[in-house]
Amino acid sequence: MIKPIKQKKTTQSQTINPADTPVMNPGFDQCSLYLCPEQAAFKITPLPTLITALQEIALISKQINPQKANHHYFIGDRYLDYIAYLGCAPAIQFEANEDNNKFCFIKIHQHQTATLIYSQKQSKAPQCPHCKKPVKEWENTITASTIHCGQCHSTASIEDFNWRKMAGYAQLFIEITDIFPKEAIPQQLLLDKLSNISNVDWHYFFSCQQAITKNAAS
Repeated sequence: MIKPIKQKKTTQSQTINPADTPVMNPGFDQCSLYLCPEQAAFKITPLPTLITALQEIALISKQINPQKANHHYFIGDRYLDYIAYLGCAPAIQFEANEDNNKFCFIKIHQHQTATLIYSQKQSKAPQCPHCKKPVKEWENTITASTIHCGQCHSTASIEDFNWRKMAGYAQLFIEITDIFPKEAIPQQLLLDKLSNISNVDWHYFFSCQQAITKNAAS
């Protein structure tokens, strides 16, 4: 049985009215930390199995808007055990403010097929698995599952390219909003727990002003 999880409190904040959907301003929700399985075709069915497991380890707590057809959750009591913020301690907001915007929460995405999520801001060209050189024009040669390298004229699976922590290719993603690249990283404890839940290894990446491949369907 899942134990009730108390919501973390922050100064000058208020709880979202469950009847309201958080309204994100254009400057927010641009950068996120993503976690995804290393096996691109891996998915969890039914998805509520994963939700329950994440609540049991206290990464997430209650759903933000239960009546909405999305998977957006407040952070759980052990969030700061799993995610390490680097440098000076930032002012992290875990609940809605007066405008119901700009706070850190968690989204669960599961697509019908493996999907590339990549950063349109602070992006990095992926490195070819064969010649190890960056493929700067990869967007012109990408297919549903491969990329052609113009440097060595080889073609390889999207997941074989080194995206240098700024993109990920999978069906299942855990997105933690309002985190800029290298501002925070997941601890090995969290990666181990995700591995125990799913029986596959996980890794992470960042995305700013995210874009997804056109064949994506969630």
